Amino acid sequence: MVHRWRGEGSPRAVLVIAHGMGEHALRYARLAEAMNNAGFVVYANDHRGHGATVPDASQLGEYGEAGWYGLVEDEKAVIARVREDYPGLPVILMGHSMGSMVVQHLLTEASDLIDAAALSGTTAVDVMAAAVADPDTDVFEAMNAAFAPTRTESDWLSRDDAEVDKYVADPLCGFTVSDASTASLGEAGIAYSTPEAIGQIRKDLPLYIFSGDLDPVGLNGELVSLVAERYRDAGIRNVDLKLYKDARHEVFNESNRDEVTADFVAWAQKSAGIE
Repeated sequence: MVHRWRGEGSPRAVLVIAHGMGEHALRYARLAEAMNNAGFVVYANDHRGHGATVPDASQLGEYGEAGWYGLVEDEKAVIARVREDYPGLPVILMGHSMGSMVVQHLLTEASDLIDAAALSGTTAVDVMAAAVADPDTDVFEAMNAAFAPTRTESDWLSRDDAEVDKYVADPLCGFTVSDASTASLGEAGIAYSTPEAIGQIRKDLPLYIFSGDLDPVGLNGELVSLVAERYRDAGIRNVDLKLYKDARHEVFNESNRDEVTADFVAWAQKSAGIE
């Protein structure tokens, strides 16, 4: 399922959103509206095992036979559709959390498909995979532990209680992916994180990497900075890094989301050449 948001008038650029684990594309409607007002048409697909792709809740978190690579190929297909629908317009790809991992992987294979890329709430998957290698570890529970005493099991997402409550109440949110899907992601994450793989990314691609500095997914900014450092070491010339003080994982749903959104809009417009 691919969702599209289009504002009034003719768009000047396209934003493609890859959502995170245990959520779905419609959670980005507020961001899509802001991007529409900034001149972008917005596309966002529900990943395999997420949102409208599942026939019932029992299938949530299952990537299916194609595994992680199926998610990456799906994202390429969305971009191809965007290019058909809006030929000639700049295309920016933004991934959040697991979606940022999709973007990291895609960049090593097909950075020529897009004009700029952004990573929200990202991490160095090869390092993170080692940290959560115990199959008995509940990843979300481990993330939440840093904010004890907690009000809910999802306090790690945001300081905004209302946003956390919306997530908790959403039947299509709050799950982890299956063991097989996790293994598929971990294997791919190690492969696409090597210097050789990152070296395949074109050097002129604008990259924006942003996160909360209390986001446990990125080890409070440590692994977010590592991702940026790896891209810079690979010779990518335009890498912007932003860590928001005291913000947690979902920066577009944080208490300072207006600041986050304004910063992202400004970067996207500049990268698309529509300032």
